[in-house]
Amino acid sequence: MHLSIAIPEAQVVDAPTLLKLIRMAPVCDAEADEEGAEYVAYFEDFPMSVGIVARMIEEAWDLRDVHITLEGRLVVSRINFYAALRCYQESLSARDAKAYCLEQAEKVGADRGCPERSCLSRCRFICSRCVGLSRDPGSPPMASQLREVARRAEADWCPNLQITEVDV
Repeated sequence: MHLSIAIPEAQVVDAPTLLKLIRMAPVCDAEADEEGAEYVAYFEDFPMSVGIVARMIEEAWDLRDVHITLEGRLVVSRINFYAALRCYQESLSARDAKAYCLEQAEKVGADRGCPERSCLSRCRFICSRCVGLSRDPGSPPMASQLREVARRAEADWCPNLQITEVDV
């Protein structure tokens, strides 16, 4: 999966740790266009590089005009993307990633008082009841609806997110 993080050069100049992290990316470049110069870190192996990507986002947290692109799509919510990134990173140290994800989803449901015990989601970022999925005739398949919710939650890239027609 292809991920890039672009940060305006003027903001990186005052952030030496961030500049160091950008240079640690598998590929980095300084690019310029009519909007100005920026540093761009490229990760062709995402999410294998989850650790450095998370650190880069943390270092750039307060900066404006940071653009994250995933498979050619602009990440709209950096905070949602980061939350999903950290969740995935934590799942890597779990004995069973699927069990970890289910446990996280159940915690969110319990914390929010969700009465739906047949929730189709196995991910804490997408709850089938709370997001208003439709079972009405003519509605898109449930798996398609869940994938769209995952995209809006910036979690559709997660390798642990396995939505299939059989699951729904």
